[in-house]
Amino acid sequence: MKRFLPLSLLILAIIFSGCASKRLAKRGLKFEQAGMYEMAADLYYQAVVANAKNVDAVVGLKKNGQRLLDEKSLQVHKAYFNNNDRETVYSYLDAQAYLKKVNATGVSLMLSEGTRSYYEEAKPRYLESLFYEARLLLDEEKFRESEAKFAEIKRIDPAYEGVDEFMKVSQSEPLYRQGKEFMDAGLYRKAYANFNNIISKAGLYKDSKDLMDEALAKGQLTIAIGEIDNKTRFRSAHLMVESSLSKAISSINDPFIKLVDIKNTEQFLNQQVKGTTLGSDIRVGQILAARAILNGSVIRFDMVEGRLQTETKRGYLKEVVTYKDKNTNEERRETKYHKVSYTVTQKSNSASVSVQYQLSSTETGAVLLSDVLNINQSDDINYASFKGDHKKLVPGHWEFSDKDSPKDRIDDNTMAVRNLQQLFGGKQTIMSAEDLRNSALAEIERRVTQKISSYNPEQ
Repeated sequence: MKRFLPLSLLILAIIFSGCASKRLAKRGLKFEQAGMYEMAADLYYQAVVANAKNVDAVVGLKKNGQRLLDEKSLQVHKAYFNNNDRETVYSYLDAQAYLKKVNATGVSLMLSEGTRSYYEEAKPRYLESLFYEARLLLDEEKFRESEAKFAEIKRIDPAYEGVDEFMKVSQSEPLYRQGKEFMDAGLYRKAYANFNNIISKAGLYKDSKDLMDEALAKGQLTIAIGEIDNKTRFRSAHLMVESSLSKAISSINDPFIKLVDIKNTEQFLNQQVKGTTLGSDIRVGQILAARAILNGSVIRFDMVEGRLQTETKRGYLKEVVTYKDKNTNEERRETKYHKVSYTVTQKSNSASVSVQYQLSSTETGAVLLSDVLNINQSDDINYASFKGDHKKLVPGHWEFSDKDSPKDRIDDNTMAVRNLQQLFGGKQTIMSAEDLRNSALAEIERRVTQKISSYNPEQ
């Protein structure tokens, strides 16, 4: 939805920009009178940007801007006659950029055809020499220097023939070589990052895609959920925790972390037997789909659904009565307290989940990660309700509703009244114990996700 300034603010903005434009134009005139046309042109430009209808600014910019453009054009001519192709090209690009900048304001400047022709003549010569230098550097395997040269060519002429392919080599080759070194060193994650970087920037280059896939296959940590022992009285506690652990691993956004399912398959058992009978030539970890097993125990899985407690409290409804004194005829105020009852409702729910887990290598049996998670969640309500205007309620106590008693008490003080009024603002909805338990499981998921995703065997 578009938002528009209020009319008054819009008018103020127009007035402000108009005043700023006039001030800038006046300053530009002073620099123009002093013969400093470059500064004058800049101030006139700012004045036109602030207010394109400022005639003085438009005239000043056209006059001084053209003088500045002519000076830039002169630099092109000087560089050309000095046989300096590089200076010719960059001086022209500078002049062209200034021309576009000013023309964008609606003020038209002119760049001579002679200046353009000098550029068109010098440009191919300079690009050819630059291309030759870049290729020479590439042949010498000075990749960074050659990349800088090719990048300069692309800035001047993005469509220059052959520059894209050579640019790809200068950018990709050092990453490719480093990636292969990482592969040889068993640093598969780093190798994957290099090859992925090549493909993302340059597309297919040599066998980078195959090497990236190989790095992923060799470095990927495939995780299976093993045994989750239930040490609680809640029969399905281990199944719920197992589901949370599976969800945690599956949610990790890392190609090197993958959950595999080996549960309830005879193939897994057969592979285990096969691995133990084939001897030391083939290790169990080479046969299993999972390179790591996550085992654990549910130590605690408690839910406490509290009892809703409702208690009737006694207090007073405060009333201030205004009347006239019969003797003095002056207006007086009297405070009266009427005995009333209100209700206070309380409830407290809680859930506690404790899980111990460890991630172990299927190849070596080494413990890769382990942790004990103790998550406690609770929620409660404590609020008051009253059929009348609770803002006039005052806490206290009374024995009889229809007569006074020495035990009656009115607590009409700031702290007591504030504490009572806070009860009327208390929340009246409470999370169930089951929801609290699910929240605890979600927290376990978060922590396991964080722990496993931060695990890097190459560091």
